Amino acid sequence: MVAKDPYITALHRLGHFAEAQDRAVELGEAAEVQAELLIDRFFWQGEEHDAAQYAVDALEPASTTGRYLTARHAYSRLLFDHDVRPDDQAVVRVGFEAAAADPQLAGWGEFYLGVFADNILEDPIAAKAHFDRAATHDDPLVKSYVVRHLSIHEPERAEEHLRHSLYLRATLGYRPQTAAAMLALADGLPEGAERDHLRAAALVTARELKLSWLLGALTEA
Repeated sequence: MVAKDPYITALHRLGHFAEAQDRAVELGEAAEVQAELLIDRFFWQGEEHDAAQYAVDALEPASTTGRYLTARHAYSRLLFDHDVRPDDQAVVRVGFEAAAADPQLAGWGEFYLGVFADNILEDPIAAKAHFDRAATHDDPLVKSYVVRHLSIHEPERAEEHLRHSLYLRATLGYRPQTAAAMLALADGLPEGAERDHLRAAALVTARELKLSWLLGALTEA
């Protein structure tokens, strides 16, 4: 969702979710913009789960955007095993299928159906098909997510995909995503200076922005 105020967009890309949300409320940004900021805050920082749920519950339930954002939040619950609801899988499937059928959200819809198949349903064949369809879309941020996950399904091209993801995210200025891409690339490299530099750089961002799951992955023994 794109905010009308460019400063909110900049704060979002930089991972300053609370500041972006405060400004969005102050300026009366669209409910979808405010909901996505809260969804991302929960995903990256593990905070404001209930506020995000309240925000998506307030969206128009029949709208594609409303179903998509509701599915995003439900997917995060499933991924992190956080207060999972009995209908979360059904909500995810319906919301992402609706997005995949929408011209404006199709790339994201296919991508999220892919990670849902991979990470929750453990169906790599279905996941790869969704990633391949998502890869046909031109949005560079979508592409950065797709190639990162294709690295798992195309191991012979894993390093190429992981570097591509990192370069796209860094170029677009998305700091949390760039840090995650640094870790993903580092984990795909042999021991050595580049691997160490990537992990160290990712840790700087993760600590500054309090990116909870990324901090855990970087500091675990």
